[in-house]
Amino acid sequence: MPKRIMISCPNCHTQFPGEIDQTIDAGSEPALKARLLSGNLNVQRCPNCGAAFQVGAPLLYHDGSKDLLISYAPVELGMNKDQQEKAIGDLMRELTGRLPKEQIKGYFFQPRTALTMQGLVETILQGDGVTQEMMAEQRARVELIEQFLSTPPELRESVIEQNDAKIDIEFMQTLSLMGQRLAAEGHADIAEQLAMLQLILLEHSTFGRQLAQQAEAQEATVREVAADIQKLGAAAGREDFLELVQGYMGSEERLQALVGLARPAFDYQFFQALTMQIGQAPEAERAGLEDLRDTLLELTQKVDQQTQVAMEEAVQLLQVLIDAPDPAPLIAENLPFFDEAFLSVLQANLEAAQQRGNIEVSAKLRTIYEQVMSALRDNMSPELKAINGLMAAENEDAARELAAEAAQQYGRDLLPMIDAVQEMMAVRGEPQVAERLGMLRGMVEAALPPA
Repeated sequence: MPKRIMISCPNCHTQFPGEIDQTIDAGSEPALKARLLSGNLNVQRCPNCGAAFQVGAPLLYHDGSKDLLISYAPVELGMNKDQQEKAIGDLMRELTGRLPKEQIKGYFFQPRTALTMQGLVETILQGDGVTQEMMAEQRARVELIEQFLSTPPELRESVIEQNDAKIDIEFMQTLSLMGQRLAAEGHADIAEQLAMLQLILLEHSTFGRQLAQQAEAQEATVREVAADIQKLGAAAGREDFLELVQGYMGSEERLQALVGLARPAFDYQFFQALTMQIGQAPEAERAGLEDLRDTLLELTQKVDQQTQVAMEEAVQLLQVLIDAPDPAPLIAENLPFFDEAFLSVLQANLEAAQQRGNIEVSAKLRTIYEQVMSALRDNMSPELKAINGLMAAENEDAARELAAEAAQQYGRDLLPMIDAVQEMMAVRGEPQVAERLGMLRGMVEAALPPA
C-alpha cells in the first residue's frame, strides 16, 4: 500500500504531500515491479518548480513464484544498522500482514540484501531469467544511444552506417522506453532529442527502413478494415461481424486490425455464437473455425492487457494532477498522454466523487477536466476545431451557419477530415455521433461552390 509522506523538493526545497511505495509484491502488483525496473518507482514532480525526482526510501521486494525476498536501504539516507533493521522489519510486517499465511515460507527469515538500486534491479532480473550477458547487451544499447546523441548532426548518418547491424527491435524498444521515461520525469528536451533520433534511424538504418515499410503496410490494412466496418453501417450486428471475421480467415493482420478497431463487438455472446457455428459446421470446416476462434481470443486478450496498462498509467497521471496545487503547468507538459484512456479514468473518478457527495474532490476533478479539454482544444488543428465547433452547435440553424463559414474557410479539404472523424466514431461504437457528423458533412458540402 502506498505511504503518504511529506516530500522536500531537492531543487527548490518546497515541501508537499505525496505517496511512495516501499513494499513491492510482484505477484499482486506487477505494475509496481515494472515501475521499479524502469526507474520510475517513487518518482515525484514538484508542484512549485516542476522538477521530477526519485524519493529515496527503504524497499522490500517480494516474488513468491521465485521464493525471492530482497531488502534495500539507500546509502544516501545515512541510516545505521539498527535503523535499517527497524525500517526493513516494519516493511516485513506490512508485507506478511497482506499475504495469506500459506505463502509465508522459510526464505522470509533470510531475505537477500541489495547494497545499491542497480544491484536490486539486477537481482530481480536474474530471478526472471535475464542473464549477465543480456544485461551487458542492454547497457551497450544505452551507450550507443548516448553516442548517437553526442554525435554532431552532420556525422550521424556515418555513425549509423557504422553501427547498422546493432540497430534492431531490441535497440528501438530501448530507445522508445528511454524517451517515455524521460518525458514522464520532466526531461522533455532530451525526450524530444530521442524522438528525433528515432526518426533519423527509421530513415537511415536498414532495420528502420524495414520497420517503416511494415508500418505502412499495417496502416494500409487498418484503413482497409476500417472501410469494411464502415460498410456494415451503424446498425451492424453480431451476425455481420461473424461473417466479416470468416472473410478474414488466414489473415492475422486483418483480424488484429479488426479487433483493435472494434473490440466491443467481440464479447461473450459473439464467441458463444461462433462456438455454436463451429458445432453446426461440416467436419472439414471445423478445424479452421476453431483456429479462428483461438486467434480472436488471443487478440482480444492482448487488447485488454494493453488497455489495462493504459488505464493504470492514466490513474497514476491523474493522481499527480490531483496532488499538484496548480495542475496547469503539468497539463501543458503532458498533452500527448491525455488520450481516451485518461479521459475515461478522469470522467469515472469525477462521477464517483459527485455520487459520494465529495464536493472538494469533485471540484478539483472538474477543474482538471476543464483545463485538459481546454489544452486539447488549443492544440487542435484549425480544421478539427471547426468540426468540434459544428458538433457543439446549439441547433440546426446555428450548425448550418457554422458549416457555411467552415466551407468558405477550408473548402473541400474539410470533407475528408469529417469523414475520418465519422469513421472513428462509428468504429468506437457511437453511431449517433457518427450520424450527426454525416448530417453536418452534408451541410458543409451543400455550402461549397460547385466543383
